[in-house]
Amino acid sequence: MRSILRGATVVDGTGGPRRQADVEMIDDRIAAVGRIDGVEGAQEVDLSGLVLSPGFVDIHTHFDAQVFWDRDLTPSSWHGVTTVVQGNCGFGVAPARPGDRQLIMETLELVEGMRVPTLQSGIEWGFETFPQYLDALRSLPKRINVAAFVPHSMVRLYVMGAEAAFSRAATDEELVEICRVVADALRAGAIGISTSQAPSHQGPQGRPVPSRFADEREVRALVKTLAETRRDGIIEITYGPLLEIEEVARMSAEYGVRITWGSVLPGLFGGPGSAMAMLERGMAAGGQLWPQTSTRFITTQMSLENPYQWSRVPAFSEVLGRGHDAMTAAYSDPEWRARARQQSVSIASQTDFLDGDIDGYFRRTSVEETDQHDALRGIPLATLAEERGAHPLDVMLDLALQDNLVTRFRNVPRSTKAELTELVKDHRTVLGAHDAAAHVDMLCDSCYPSYTLRYWVREEGALTLEEAVWRMSGQPAALWGLSDRGVIAPGKMADLVAFDPDTVSETPFERLYDFPANGDRLVSRSRGIEHIWVGGVATRCNGADVEGASPGVLVS
Repeated sequence: MRSILRGATVVDGTGGPRRQADVEMIDDRIAAVGRIDGVEGAQEVDLSGLVLSPGFVDIHTHFDAQVFWDRDLTPSSWHGVTTVVQGNCGFGVAPARPGDRQLIMETLELVEGMRVPTLQSGIEWGFETFPQYLDALRSLPKRINVAAFVPHSMVRLYVMGAEAAFSRAATDEELVEICRVVADALRAGAIGISTSQAPSHQGPQGRPVPSRFADEREVRALVKTLAETRRDGIIEITYGPLLEIEEVARMSAEYGVRITWGSVLPGLFGGPGSAMAMLERGMAAGGQLWPQTSTRFITTQMSLENPYQWSRVPAFSEVLGRGHDAMTAAYSDPEWRARARQQSVSIASQTDFLDGDIDGYFRRTSVEETDQHDALRGIPLATLAEERGAHPLDVMLDLALQDNLVTRFRNVPRSTKAELTELVKDHRTVLGAHDAAAHVDMLCDSCYPSYTLRYWVREEGALTLEEAVWRMSGQPAALWGLSDRGVIAPGKMADLVAFDPDTVSETPFERLYDFPANGDRLVSRSRGIEHIWVGGVATRCNGADVEGASPGVLVS
């Protein structure tokens, strides 16, 4: 199949200046860029007035389960993303022994906001090992491309069993087997490894997830396995008490591999300037360290039926995942409330829980979605608490109970625009941490390409168009070892997106109930994303998705 794309302004993903050029595609590859004469039998597409760029590469997603029931991998595919990397933060659905499947789904519900009924109805469990899972991914129809990390928590569960994986470090014998399983996954096509030490990652019964029980010896063994098996790969290490960013940077230098740090986000580690300070510490230590930052002001809409942000509070962890009736009973119990208040204040004063600023959290949190409390929308819970002479946690619980737990509370981050701007503009970071396919009931940052082009390029002027395209295509593709895509050049994969730079944007959030078992999610669609090609096949034409298009492949 031969196609010639004419009339576009080409922004090629290298960061170089835009230019007027034609692009020829033959089958799944770019054949030529420049002035191209007519070719008999070739399909010609007029892109006058549009920018043609490489398809965007989203390096931080959690489509591991959703890919089974959503061949289009939405909303990402609506926003010009042509390749996603899944399996981040040490979580996924493989490897998985049959007896561990329920525990894996319960863990995903708590750490990534995926409903167990949706997972039970949607996942086709025809695999056990990670190579078998990759084979399943290859066989599934996909609108866009998928690459996969092998997730550390699932590997520990597979090797050590539930009791040991959720309670202790690996023995020498177990560590040898963990490394063997990881190496097999890398040889089978995983592009890297992911692990997490994040205190917010709490599993069933309030236990830390398996990767949080790993010691430094185990993390080093993972890095060493990557170095020995797939040096062009990358390992994601999510922040936590085990290792500081500078220690991870030195580990990268020692083993000669790329490490991505998840993440440097304003407000997550302290007041204004703390994220930039963390970045500087990491960069000063050397190595090939690539911290992720989000282009979005991460804003959530959380219900107390899935109180993810409160999972570190023991009183909340007792009832997480136990169902509507058990949670309603707990929230109504004065003794439970007293424990929750005391524990919340204590944990926030000693850790980064709620950014270590529980009073500020309630000043930044208000009713957003509700059946009963329309008049209270936008009023901070702290203000309501002062008016009612009550603790703001009690106010939040009362409002939720009066609304049968369907009230969703909007929390605005502590981040400052100034610091986020610094991080987004800093080429030592990589744009990630947008969490597509995770926490789908409470946020939708997978719209970040359209948002970045609208907000950071067109409205703020913080990024040039060339910078933004490079930051979302050429840079992540190169760093994640996806060397055959991410730029517009002869011989590269024909993953392309054509958009209108004057109108491209994300749409306001809407809530859909289109997941298995009537699962709900927030989505944002796109405007101005006019054409998309994946492997030379049109998946969107004149602003409308091509029905049934599934040219996506497993990138390995």
